[in-house]
Amino acid sequence: MPASTDNPTGPIVPLSMRPRSGPYSGLNARSAKRFLTAQFSEAGLPTPDIDARELVLAATAMTHSELIANGTEFLSQEVFAQISDYAARRLSGEPVDHILGRRGFYGRDFKVTKDVLSPRPDTEVLIDKALAFLKPFKAPRILDLGTGTGVLAITLLTELPHAQACAVDISQKALSVARVNAQSHGVDDRLMLLKSDWLSHVDSSYELIISNPPYIDAQAMAALSSEVAGFDPALALAGGEDGLSAYRIISAQARDYLTPNGQLIIEIGFDQGRTVPDILRGDGWDAISVSQDLAGQDRCVQARKPAL
Repeated sequence: MPASTDNPTGPIVPLSMRPRSGPYSGLNARSAKRFLTAQFSEAGLPTPDIDARELVLAATAMTHSELIANGTEFLSQEVFAQISDYAARRLSGEPVDHILGRRGFYGRDFKVTKDVLSPRPDTEVLIDKALAFLKPFKAPRILDLGTGTGVLAITLLTELPHAQACAVDISQKALSVARVNAQSHGVDDRLMLLKSDWLSHVDSSYELIISNPPYIDAQAMAALSSEVAGFDPALALAGGEDGLSAYRIISAQARDYLTPNGQLIIEIGFDQGRTVPDILRGDGWDAISVSQDLAGQDRCVQARKPAL
């Protein structure tokens, strides 16, 4: 039997050069995770340990605790082949969430495809702020603009069992993904999906309007990494020349679809903590505030519709 090569400080033998299963592959679930971590680190991937763990867990159908406690049996041929495929795709630049077809958000998994923006942890601050605002309401009505995967509306519906929501997107393919996610989380009976260019086809009023609109400016769009530009749709990223096009539309129109003292909660880019509030202030919104994400970056703007 050849010497073990799964030590991340030793030479990395590519999976393609190993026997495909059994003890001669030199890999069990734990050592496969270590092997992928070393390979991803050597390739310069930003989160090699997390990526390796997620891919091995998916291929072996283990939980993290099971991997720690029981991941010592040699890989079957099928699992070895699956890990090999996952590793090759990750090394080619494909993000883990697209490899697996899902992304975690607020403790739940959501289907992702090339037709929707993959949810980011930074966006979870919008949920925290929305839940705090909606807590006093017995049956709040929520409008999610540019819903994509549906994570904002669906997460709020799962957290608020008496809420109703309308999720809007201009992309029919995105709405199809949102429908699957709503069904998988058991909230499809409380979610209306509407194809609309922002508010053009909305005809009801809501206590809360929430949105993660496209906000990347033209210069930044041209410099996006291949992992973003190649897998997230430009429609969900590009915010116009200065990144503020969607905010101008939402700020000018959203008050007409809010109840008195209704709230607008929107995600912003880290450098838009002044420009977006200025737009809202110019359109007459009240009680404008900016909140930060876990990294301390400006990420969320709240504003209130005036009572009169």
